[in-house]
Amino acid sequence: MIFQTSFDAQIQTILTLTATTHPEGASECATLSGLAARYRNFLATLKQRPISEVELKPTFVMDADAQARLSRLFSNDSLLDDKAQACVISSANDPDNERKRRLVTGAVNQLAQHSPQHAALFDIIITDILLCSSSVARGGSTSQAIGLIWMNPGPDYHRSDVVEILVHELTHHALFLDELRYAHYNYSVLFDSSTWTTSAILNIPRPLDKVLHSIVVAAEVLLFREQCSGHLSAPRVHPPTHLMLEQLRESIQSTKRTLSRYPQAFRPRATQLLLHAASVLDEVRPTEGCAQ
Repeated sequence: MIFQTSFDAQIQTILTLTATTHPEGASECATLSGLAARYRNFLATLKQRPISEVELKPTFVMDADAQARLSRLFSNDSLLDDKAQACVISSANDPDNERKRRLVTGAVNQLAQHSPQHAALFDIIITDILLCSSSVARGGSTSQAIGLIWMNPGPDYHRSDVVEILVHELTHHALFLDELRYAHYNYSVLFDSSTWTTSAILNIPRPLDKVLHSIVVAAEVLLFREQCSGHLSAPRVHPPTHLMLEQLRESIQSTKRTLSRYPQAFRPRATQLLLHAASVLDEVRPTEGCAQ
């Protein structure tokens, strides 16, 4: 979302949302740590899960009971659970968690080297990192637990692959917050499966809210490669750049065709985000082969 809007726009969204529950606290946001504290207070008012208002940076959930409890929040990642989320996480108590923690920690540090703004936004928006095993996915987010991500990097993943997971999940959460601020969809329309269209990342038909997320995430990852990390020669998490560009183009075109038949499905902000993402098609040069 940073490359498709701006860092300042993301901060303004957080400020706007936190002002709904703490309007007198603007003076507390002179620093990013002050904003992080206020943001956590806002998340606590959503009552989705307990939020630590002491820690002001992302922390790993290593306690087995907490892992099991939080993993259940991913049993349905929106009103439209088309991917049977309850079956995605196979075990919260993963014996490989320590290796994953080290790999994710290294990736967080590398994210800061590539893009200090992405790292700063990550430190504010993401409050907790849950490490869980899965045979079908390498990470996840849910609008039912804003600020919480789960990660499952493979043992052969390079740190750059894990950085892309961080960018991917951060973008989902920025979109969750953006939707809270602006409202993106008319969900009564999205429940009709005839409105489903092609995902930019999974390349399968999905509900329009999931598809817009996939479009914005794909665009952000592509811009991150273009401007920060380079185009990986053999990426493990997302498709190679040339293929992801093709899938992004098809997903955008498919979504536009659907919206021509169901224009009421998207509210103005969602349409604006779609157009922002479409502009990425002209900004990315799919030159592969950058060293990892």
